[in-house]
Amino acid sequence: MELEEIRFELELTGMSLGQITKVIASVERDGFDAKLLDKKLIGMGYAPVFTIYDDL
Repeated sequence: MELEEIRFELELTGMSLGQITKVIASVERDGFDAKLLDKKLIGMGYAPVFTIYDDL
C-alpha cells in the first residue's frame, strides 16, 4: 500500500495531521503492516481500517 493511500485512509478516520504524520513516519521506518497499524489505531481510540488490505 502506498503512503498516500495510507494517509488518505487515516484522514478518513478523522485523525489529526500530527497523528497522521507520526503514523506515516512509523510506516516509512518499519514498512506497511496492516495488523500493526490497526493495533496502533485501536490504541489511539480509532476503529481499525487496514486489516481489510492484509490479504491483498
